[in-house]
Amino acid sequence: MANGLRTTLTRALLTTTGLALATLAAPAIAQDAEVSGETATAQASGPQIVDIVVTARKREESLQDVPIAITAYDGAAIRDAQIVDLSEFAGRTPSFTFQQQSSLEQEAFIRGVGTLRLNSATADPSIGLFLNEVYVGRRGSASPPIFDLERVEVLRGPQGTIFGKNVVGGAISLVTAKPSFTTGGGVSLSLGNYDSILTEAHVTGGLSDTVAARVSFMTNRHDGYSRNVVNGQELDDLDSYAGRISLLAQPSSDLTLSLIADYSNDSGGGQARHAVDDPTRPGVGPITTGQISKDPRTTETPFQQFNRRKTYGITARADYETSFASITYLAALRGGDSGQRYSQAGAGSPPSFTDSVLTQQEEYQGITQELRIASNSTGPLRWLTGLYYLREETDRSSRNTANSFLAGGPGGTRDSLDGDNIFEQLGIVQNYAAFGEVSYEITPQLTLSAGARYTIDDKQMEASARILSFGPAGDILSPAPLRSPYSIDVERKWRKLTPRFALEFRATPDVLLYASAARGFKGGGWQSATPDEATALLAFNPETAWNYEAGVKSDFFDRRVRLNLSVFQMDFKDLQVEQLDDVLLTTVVANAANAKIRGVEGELTLAVTEGLTLSGSGSILDAKYLEYIDVGRGLDFTGNKLPRTSDYQFSIAADHVLPVGEDLAIKSHVDYVYQDSFFYGPDNTNVEPGYGLLNARIGIGAEDGSWTVSLWGKNLTNRLYRVSVIPFLGDEASLYGTPRTYGVRLASRF
Repeated sequence: MANGLRTTLTRALLTTTGLALATLAAPAIAQDAEVSGETATAQASGPQIVDIVVTARKREESLQDVPIAITAYDGAAIRDAQIVDLSEFAGRTPSFTFQQQSSLEQEAFIRGVGTLRLNSATADPSIGLFLNEVYVGRRGSASPPIFDLERVEVLRGPQGTIFGKNVVGGAISLVTAKPSFTTGGGVSLSLGNYDSILTEAHVTGGLSDTVAARVSFMTNRHDGYSRNVVNGQELDDLDSYAGRISLLAQPSSDLTLSLIADYSNDSGGGQARHAVDDPTRPGVGPITTGQISKDPRTTETPFQQFNRRKTYGITARADYETSFASITYLAALRGGDSGQRYSQAGAGSPPSFTDSVLTQQEEYQGITQELRIASNSTGPLRWLTGLYYLREETDRSSRNTANSFLAGGPGGTRDSLDGDNIFEQLGIVQNYAAFGEVSYEITPQLTLSAGARYTIDDKQMEASARILSFGPAGDILSPAPLRSPYSIDVERKWRKLTPRFALEFRATPDVLLYASAARGFKGGGWQSATPDEATALLAFNPETAWNYEAGVKSDFFDRRVRLNLSVFQMDFKDLQVEQLDDVLLTTVVANAANAKIRGVEGELTLAVTEGLTLSGSGSILDAKYLEYIDVGRGLDFTGNKLPRTSDYQFSIAADHVLPVGEDLAIKSHVDYVYQDSFFYGPDNTNVEPGYGLLNARIGIGAEDGSWTVSLWGKNLTNRLYRVSVIPFLGDEASLYGTPRTYGVRLASRF
């Protein structure tokens, strides 16, 4: 893009940002959902906040009627904001943080609960990802891109009763747009810096009186944000495309059938790690001392890197209405095939003592079967019960290639930093569950609910480790972290009961008070890349949590003000934590910690005028280890803060619609997302300072939304922030977030 256009776009966006920020005089501490095209249309007839219908309790109901801490976003808002990955929901949702390092590594944390890496083929994520109610077990390798969605729901806290598979920290539910019997469609094209091109299109309509279809696709590509100054490779780039076909059949008034098939493919050079000096250690680290470039958007490894991922899935669903109940049957296949290679130090050896390069491959396939029966009576008693089955197969390999310039023979320092070895795993998980929930209206205002889920986790793993080559010096001992080759075959079952109790009180038609207690758990498993057979055989058990919560959902002043608040306490036992073996340069997962997490969350939306809406979200957390002793290193982390968890975060936003003439409107949006500082590890040493991101867009188009031309910008202040840090001998090998991006978007619908 030419310099003149770049300057014009940047000035226009910054001017719009200043004007929009000036409208934020009213207090805004929470955000329920971004204003969509549908919202703007509704506001034209009166300044009211439009409801979003969610299915968090397996039935359609208003967001304001659900006694769960949940944030929802509708499809129009997602498209307008050009949200293509989960990280952009995180900043706008209380207590939610998210970083994606590669196709295999996504780090999602809700209320301080999360998983850094899924290195083991039998490990479960703390935060569940669901696509059309289908669980996606491998959060990175099988996670599809975001496009053509009806809505996104983020549920906070354990979801261990009726919401799909058991999850301990929360759930992210993606619901794709449904076919319509009315012919329609839409298309959008966005062009921006880094030669970015984002396209999205869909068409829908009836194939007959009883069958409708929807076809959608997207493409997303951009040049690299970073580069390798040693071999010239472009990094942090993307080339992605995806498609989806949805069919909806209604052969009778009682029966609805749906079938959804999707596929995606993305690739690029992968992550660019750049080392900076570790301020917590004296002196200067070896990497930063000998760096070629101090530019954070560079890396210096001699290895070629890559990042690739394919996902696919097919989901079939049948809903049948009887006189007493609704019966739902869900069957699905989801899969993914991904790989990556990256340098952990971001530099060759020298200046780094070792250049450890990981080459990882992962294939995943999950088969889901679920049967639910839910009452459809209008009486005081409501119930739901069901059976669930999930079979997952994960085939994973991790190759560690390390070179060191240090001198030394067998058993020395160099021996632990040299060599080439590979770890392979085949994990098979079968998850069986029976679940149910009963709600009873004690009075028209007071409802008591109780539910439970009984889960059997049957897991087995075949794992092996091989030495591919020794170090360049020809050491006779095997390089770390592998002491000797091994092969294991293990199997184990875990059983858990996860109940939930809730009390709802409808104080007024627009105010709901609730209190709940719920238990969740994350499944156990076995280690990944371990130095010997004895360590590989060590299983880690499930971690469990009780969540105690109270909240209010309220609308005031004829639905011009919406305020949702929640307070909670989570008590964790047997927390799965990674413990580092400094000698063998490997990590082992152990149930070595207990934790307590307390917090307050709020969301506020103000329909100030027919054209102006202010919104925001915020959370304050106190997340600490009650007990955590790293026996291997003799360290006591008791009382430390949980990693990847800020004490507070918030977002504020403004949306404005200004009619121009009879048929046109100028629509503008600005939001600011701030995350306080957090620690990268349980030792509370390496820290990421707090940072904020400013985003904005302004456009003109038809008042009915049939066409729009807009300018957009993300991270407008070009804030430099990190999403990952690997401490290494006085350096911090850092991975940086997306820089400033901006462009122009054209959209049309019919």
